[in-house]
Amino acid sequence: MYNPQAPAASPLQAMMAYAADLELEVDRLRRRDQFLQQEAGKYLLRIDRACHDHAPPAFTGAPLAAIAEDCRQFRALLHDLSDSPGYHPAFDQVVDIAVRPLAEQVFRWQQRLSGVPGAVLRLDLESEHMAWFPARLRHILDNLISNSLRYCDASKGEVRVGLSVKIRAPGYELQLSDNGVGMPSLQSQSALDLFYRAAPARAAGLGVGLAVVKLLVEQCCGSISITSGDGHGTIVTVLLPRYEAGDHLDSPLSDALDSRPAQSSAPG
Repeated sequence: MYNPQAPAASPLQAMMAYAADLELEVDRLRRRDQFLQQEAGKYLLRIDRACHDHAPPAFTGAPLAAIAEDCRQFRALLHDLSDSPGYHPAFDQVVDIAVRPLAEQVFRWQQRLSGVPGAVLRLDLESEHMAWFPARLRHILDNLISNSLRYCDASKGEVRVGLSVKIRAPGYELQLSDNGVGMPSLQSQSALDLFYRAAPARAAGLGVGLAVVKLLVEQCCGSISITSGDGHGTIVTVLLPRYEAGDHLDSPLSDALDSRPAQSSAPG
């Protein structure tokens, strides 16, 4: 990554960050394909039933309207699953990002995966645009919003997720808040550790999401902190440095390996 002030990463640190990048992208594509197959089968079955249940001469406009609505919903699903123009995980270059449509698209996608259709996203954007790395920002929002919806508290009625973006002197402050189950304050300090899992409320799967976000943020010389209380929701604050348009992320693994001292080939 282009950042002359960044400390040199060891090969192990660089490999962990690079593996985190790959893990996120592979997992996102795997879940997207599985969900798309499931939803495509569901809509096709509904259309097939509508056609067979209303065969001529009893065929009226009602099944056509139902088929048209299914097609509309499926088109909306395909739109939410599509990547924005210029998105390529292997080469993440700073571009001007429209934050609102990206956040709304990620939220709708995570709504579908989490099965929380009634959840509400509230945006408080001091700026509608960010000059940052699109793939990296998407992974950060994906994981933070996924955590908020996965650990929501249905007993509170409205499931609410908030995202604020504020301009700070060194860059941007992103704050993701929710009214979910939260966690005890002592556990929140460990939530950024790799493979951390809070029990029993968060017993479903390894809690690698926040740890991966931490790797991605710190690789860009940013910081992340968590404030939470048991039953009182969670607030995740991410500070991201500002970069110039055109800055790009090189392979952190190759950078670290290239920076290693040369080893003599002479026999010992």
